Amino acid sequence: MDSHSSHIHNAAMESDATDNELAYSKGREWVHLRKKCKDLDMEACYNRYIQRLTVINLSLFLFIMELLFAIHILIQFAFSKCTVWVSMPYVILMILLPLILLICFKNKSQYTHFALWNNLASCIAALLVTFMDTFLMFMGDKTDMHIKSSYDHIIVISVYFFLPIAFYGIPSLLGIAVSVLYIFYFIVSSLTISEELTWALHGCYAIYLISLNILMEAFRIFMEYHLRQMLLRRYQLLHQNFLLKAAMQKEKDMMQTILPADIVDTLLQEIHKRIEDQRIGTHFLTPLILFIELHSDVSILVADMVNYTHLTTRMNVKEIVKFLHDIFVGFEQAAEKNEVLRIKFLGNSFTCVSGIQEPSHTHANSCLSLALDMINVIETLREIYGLNIDIRIAVHSGEVFTAIIGRIKWQYDIWSRDVDIAYRLESLGMPGKVHVSQTTLDFLHNEYFYDEGTFLAKKDPILQKADIVTYLIGPQPRKFTIKAVTFSYISISEYSVASSSRVTSDKDYDTTDEIREKTHEGMLEKVEYMPVDGIQLAKIFDFSYRTERGNEDYMFKPYISSFWRLFRHSEVEWNYINEPNLLLKYSLLIILFVATIFLFQNLIPPKTPFVFKLLLLLVAIMIICFFAFYKKIAIQFSNSPNTYEPKCFANQWLVMLAELLEENLTLRIFTYIICIILIYVMATLNTVLLKLEQMQRSGAKSLPDDDLDRETFEPWEATQNVIMVLTAMFFVCVPQFFKAAIIAMMCILHILTVHTFYHSLRRVQTTNMGLISELASIWYILAFALLVLIKEQHVTYLKSVNYHYKSLHRKKHMLTEKSKLNAKIIMANILPSHVVNLFLNRDVSDELFYESYDKVAVLFATIVNFESEKTGLRVLNEYICLFDDLLANYIQNFKVEKIKVTGWTYMAACGLKVDPEMDSALTMPLSTSRAKSYTNGKQNKLIEYNSTLRAHQSRFVHPLLEPDDSCVLTLAHFAADLLRIMQDISILNLSMSYGGSMPGQLKIGISHGPAVAGVVGMSRPHYDIWGHTVNMASHMAFAGVAGRIQVTERTALTLKRFDIKCEYHGITNAKIVGEIPMFLVDLDEDLNFQCIDEIDSDSFEIVDADGQDRNSYSNVNILYLEPSGSSDDDVNNKK
Repeated sequence: MDSHSSHIHNAAMESDATDNELAYSKGREWVHLRKKCKDLDMEACYNRYIQRLTVINLSLFLFIMELLFAIHILIQFAFSKCTVWVSMPYVILMILLPLILLICFKNKSQYTHFALWNNLASCIAALLVTFMDTFLMFMGDKTDMHIKSSYDHIIVISVYFFLPIAFYGIPSLLGIAVSVLYIFYFIVSSLTISEELTWALHGCYAIYLISLNILMEAFRIFMEYHLRQMLLRRYQLLHQNFLLKAAMQKEKDMMQTILPADIVDTLLQEIHKRIEDQRIGTHFLTPLILFIELHSDVSILVADMVNYTHLTTRMNVKEIVKFLHDIFVGFEQAAEKNEVLRIKFLGNSFTCVSGIQEPSHTHANSCLSLALDMINVIETLREIYGLNIDIRIAVHSGEVFTAIIGRIKWQYDIWSRDVDIAYRLESLGMPGKVHVSQTTLDFLHNEYFYDEGTFLAKKDPILQKADIVTYLIGPQPRKFTIKAVTFSYISISEYSVASSSRVTSDKDYDTTDEIREKTHEGMLEKVEYMPVDGIQLAKIFDFSYRTERGNEDYMFKPYISSFWRLFRHSEVEWNYINEPNLLLKYSLLIILFVATIFLFQNLIPPKTPFVFKLLLLLVAIMIICFFAFYKKIAIQFSNSPNTYEPKCFANQWLVMLAELLEENLTLRIFTYIICIILIYVMATLNTVLLKLEQMQRSGAKSLPDDDLDRETFEPWEATQNVIMVLTAMFFVCVPQFFKAAIIAMMCILHILTVHTFYHSLRRVQTTNMGLISELASIWYILAFALLVLIKEQHVTYLKSVNYHYKSLHRKKHMLTEKSKLNAKIIMANILPSHVVNLFLNRDVSDELFYESYDKVAVLFATIVNFESEKTGLRVLNEYICLFDDLLANYIQNFKVEKIKVTGWTYMAACGLKVDPEMDSALTMPLSTSRAKSYTNGKQNKLIEYNSTLRAHQSRFVHPLLEPDDSCVLTLAHFAADLLRIMQDISILNLSMSYGGSMPGQLKIGISHGPAVAGVVGMSRPHYDIWGHTVNMASHMAFAGVAGRIQVTERTALTLKRFDIKCEYHGITNAKIVGEIPMFLVDLDEDLNFQCIDEIDSDSFEIVDADGQDRNSYSNVNILYLEPSGSSDDDVNNKK
């Protein structure tokens, strides 16, 4: 996996960082979440959410109790001969409970001691139900049979789950108090009917109630884990939303460095497509849409610095970058003030247009005002730096075509006949004045003083042919003057801070602390709307007057089904149920605890004969728990838990098994089923087998019922054990429908068991108010199963919300990473790859970025024989895209970097710094069949390119060659490939022939030597290279021959050292340096390099960079290499 795919993979997995921390954390997971919430200052949010959840739980409690009491009354009337008075206590409870708990639904701010009132209402409600279920039934029934309570398990569960004391107080105190009351009632009821108190009967009941309290306290911890995890994921989602918003804003602002702000939204989709094509490499297959827009009423400003070439060759790198930066920022301020759109800044030239962003009748005034401000800027900088600089500016009004050109380093530019006229006016203008056309002057409405145009403009044949009359406008008093600015990097920092926020790193948008503060403040608001709802019917008893507006319950419920709480999309549901269960080991520990309780009950005298069998089942569960806990135990004793890796084979196997238990759904469900079966067998084994044995021993079928021992046939012990098993189901993490099926099967199996015993024995020994013993036992377990299913539906809903937050966070994180990568790609289309990270992470107080090189090869390739009309733009775009595609083959040690496109001239350089990590981060490998075909084609192309390199490798190793001289060879190959592209286009004849001339010709100039580079500007940074080397390469292209590569003398010498022949072409007159020789690289018909002749090697003089003669080839020891396929005689002859 390459760095980019790894980057995307890490981005996807980063959303699971919390789970990974939990999986490899020492100590208990819920303690880790508590600490994390505390570190994020989330306790107030957690408490507020629990407070809201308490209201929902209370409404669920009222719904469950009303439902159970109503069903109980119906059973009494349907199956028993009972009067209205027998059912009256349940009716009274159905009325009193909502009234008692009504205060708990009120607004907390309305009561001073709100927590106290909630605790008091919880105690009254619990004790009232307990009293009704015990002593009231006992006093109302005159039978001598034992009256069993119906809702002891329901009340104990409700204290920990539903009543407000679970949040506002200490539920364990109330739970123990209720349990003591039930135990006390059981003892009193037994004494009343003269029943002997035994450990086997009364002791097991006490253990049963105490165990329920312990299990409920454990489940509170489980729920705390899930709720804190959900709250943290909601926090992460909100935090990610802020990051995504910042990343998208940065991406949009980055695009505004290429495009005008008003058309960014229009072209955003196409730009994203271009980014995706650039990232995945499909650009050879998919043609780009060329967005050409015609703007018929605009003004064009073109400015060019005077003495620029002289400055860039005399100033050091820091001075050049600082000077150009100050010019750039000064021009940008003036452009923003005058509402003129900057098109491009190319070091010495500055192009702007007014009237593109918003149509305006004052576009000429805006451009002229900007021009005069720019003259003011230059005058100020001339005084500060003491330099002999000036500026020529031209303004012309007319129409322009705008388009985005190129595959990489896209450029928004303008073309038209009027643009050419504006450039012509600038070249014929006068320094320090604005050269305007008659058309522009007409738009100014005589608001400025003006003079006639220059003499050169009057005599210019092109302007005469276009019937253009020109005028000069100089600085003059105006109503609005530019604010005085001292143009230095430090003094303009205030402007830089405001403008650089669009292109700098996230911390320049919002610092980490600011984003955290925003997230914290947002959570205080979002927690009021987080999903809390249970089932729809429970809303009948919700008296809290919750608002539906903004409630996330209504936003989330469309994603899941109403009853089974399944995600409506099967793929999402499948991913949800396949989530790792980090609490599985604790769930198995709970099952082990329940199994231990069953074994302990059988150890109470009189012992049953099945203790050994139960012990074997307990050992089996212990072994399963050991496997599940092994990874946690190993991490607990590890010195570096986050990087824990087992070494020995057995250790690796056990850790892998523990991870499989947590992560593999099939294995997890199978483990749960095995453990549930084992504890169910333990719950009923002693009762069923013992009763069967006693039935056989007593001869139940032949003896009368009264001769049977009363203690032998009580079903309540088995029923209570099954209740313990159902309680353990709270901790089992399986799909709800699967859990409901298991619960239903256990209930049916137990009901059949009870029915078998009581129907065959016709015994009625223990009952409750108004029900026979058989129905009482069945209702006892069904009421609890109903409570479990209702609560489980609510818990499943909250867990689904938890996963939904996680899924949203993962998607938002992926979007954020994609947006950040887009921003990098956009920035990489402005700056070289090795500068991107430095600039994205820079601070506004950082110094300007600049760099100097001792040796860089620079190329200028000018496309000729085309007019700048609409068709020409399409042709230009196709050419530039093909040139850009070629760059993919030149990304190794000596990478060819596209610098800019100026009109019809393509500029590139080789020898700049290379950042392989950044380069690979901007390219994604392909996986589709189409991508594979592209990849194969690209590999073939790369192989062809490499074979070309091998074919043109030098036949000897020249002793004066230096390692960095390879940049010249690489750029020469690139230039030859550019010519091959143009040759192929000419051969294919793509309907681009004009006037019989050869279409698509290139004039290429190459020079190498020292150069300086840097980034100027803040809001719209511009990377450029300057120096004598750049000037010479530009001049070589200007004075070159179409279809040939023209190089300087020094570059020709270096190429000859690589065994590439260069021909002398003549003398040309360049600025500053005067007359210089020119050389043409010798190419054959297939545009392959020609090797040097022996005559050349004897006569060509070797000249160093300083121009001094060193020696000649005849005096240099040259080591000839045997070329592939050459004989020894050929090599000797060549020597």
